[in-house]
Amino acid sequence: MTYPVDFPVPTDSGGPGAGSPIGGFGGNPQADRDAHRAAVAELAKAPVLLVHGNGGAADVRPWDLLDQRRFLRAAGYGDEIIWAPSYLGSGSVDLQTPHTNNIDDLRSYLDAVCTYLDVEVVDVIAHSLGCTLTYALARGLKRQTSPIVWDRPKKWRRLGTFVSLAGAFHGLGTGSLGEWVTGGAFMTGLLAETEGGGGETPFGAGDPPTDGEPPHTITYFCATAAGDFVDAQNPGTGRLDGAVNRSYNLGSGTQGHQAIKESQAVFDDFRPLLNSVPPAPPVELTLQPGAGAQPPGVDVTVTVDPDRDVTVTAERVVTVFTNGFLDRTVQQTLTANVRTGGGLTLTDPGVWEVSASADGATPQRATYWVGVRPVEVDIVTDNAEPFENSLLVTATSTSQVATIYHSLDGQRWTPGASVTINSDAVVSFVAIDPNGVASTVAARQFTKAIPWDDQVTGTVIDHFVAGRIDVDEFLAYADQFGFFAPFTLYLVGGDWVLDPSRPAAPAPARAAGAPVAAHPGSLTIVVPADAQVRYTLDGSVPTDTSAGFTGPTQLVVPSGSGRRVVVYRVTDPDMGVRFGAVPLADN
Repeated sequence: MTYPVDFPVPTDSGGPGAGSPIGGFGGNPQADRDAHRAAVAELAKAPVLLVHGNGGAADVRPWDLLDQRRFLRAAGYGDEIIWAPSYLGSGSVDLQTPHTNNIDDLRSYLDAVCTYLDVEVVDVIAHSLGCTLTYALARGLKRQTSPIVWDRPKKWRRLGTFVSLAGAFHGLGTGSLGEWVTGGAFMTGLLAETEGGGGETPFGAGDPPTDGEPPHTITYFCATAAGDFVDAQNPGTGRLDGAVNRSYNLGSGTQGHQAIKESQAVFDDFRPLLNSVPPAPPVELTLQPGAGAQPPGVDVTVTVDPDRDVTVTAERVVTVFTNGFLDRTVQQTLTANVRTGGGLTLTDPGVWEVSASADGATPQRATYWVGVRPVEVDIVTDNAEPFENSLLVTATSTSQVATIYHSLDGQRWTPGASVTINSDAVVSFVAIDPNGVASTVAARQFTKAIPWDDQVTGTVIDHFVAGRIDVDEFLAYADQFGFFAPFTLYLVGGDWVLDPSRPAAPAPARAAGAPVAAHPGSLTIVVPADAQVRYTLDGSVPTDTSAGFTGPTQLVVPSGSGRRVVVYRVTDPDMGVRFGAVPLADN
């Protein structure tokens, strides 16, 4: 747990971690409240709340949000405005009622941060459970598991931009557990807001603004990890009607679920949407001339509107590659405090990195090659269309003596002007000559084509009745998954397959159950004389009230009914209860 010493850390009031201070990280531990409020004014950015998912904690791998903090820092966010609660203790799983158990933790934490920073609006970047927990907070969920009640003060006015990474706003299917059941009490109430224009994105673009100061609309961004373990259970559950919805190919299962919160490409997609409701009117700040080659003695000046004090810093640097990292050495530093029209004069030859900052303005940076030959690097691989399978990404340099390095995370670098990628990625290149003169970093985002045209989750019975699989596939999948467990099939090249990366039909297998002999228009179910059979003709699970018989029986099936599945339950005094199912196509 890392917070400023004068931040009033709320107490965890429910679920894992109850009774302890809410862990996580937030703010600058070396600064007090007044310094944090000054930082908000200086940065002119809405503070960001990072909300982790189930089984996670803000700062405990692998389900942390430390990569999001790193991305924000690189985008000009100071630690003073990045906050992340650990509402599940050290990272426990809260399976059945994670929203109602932990809603007060997030509510008290959000209010504490807003009070401490003296702001009304924050941006939220949430992952997995954190997405629906944040949405439930805005809806006014009460900490009460039964019945589900939405009577607490709503918090829509607190949200500026809401980023959801692999959320499950529509549940995890009808066969899921607790609050995750699609169509259950919690999920039904979650998306039932009537204020702010209603719908799935209340107070969104085109809707009435929120109450409070400042009145505003909310920007929604929903990222789905296609085929991850959340999306596979209920495809489309991470989308909100009215949001900016994007799907990413980052791997299946937990791989994609983890990668979506650690992807620079995903962050770069939603970064322009952050700070949609800044804490103060924006200040325009520019540097002149633009970055590039300049003669010794060039004057670099600033323009700021409205006019105010600007801090300008220029560093003459050399860069070398050392053990996988770019080692940047500052050889000379110049600083000045100026207003519009003021600046610095760059006299000595070399690579100069100049930055300018002012209260309320986005910091500006530019690189100047003063009296030296510029080194440039260019990515030649096109990213206009998604790639399939893998892609070789290549860069070139204007310098014949420079070495080109590449990186997939912007931190660790490898010599080489090309790299092969197999999933969505932001690929970065830099060129460095023998004198330490470096190019600026060139980066480009590449997207892998989602290798399927559609995806549907259902039981083997659902898939057969819908015509997605044939009788042999029914038997194979029933042997693998049983009759009533949902699984996802993907449409690839006109065929429905289990694994889109290996689109081959399953090997036929005999489904478990009682022996069955099929005849045109009839089924003979062979069971002991004292065994009781209950059956249905519509694929539903037989119950004690379903039609039935005792002992071996020839069951006549009505003709002309198209595809159907006969499901039967056998209660045998010797072998207990067993289930079976028989797919029928055209009688």
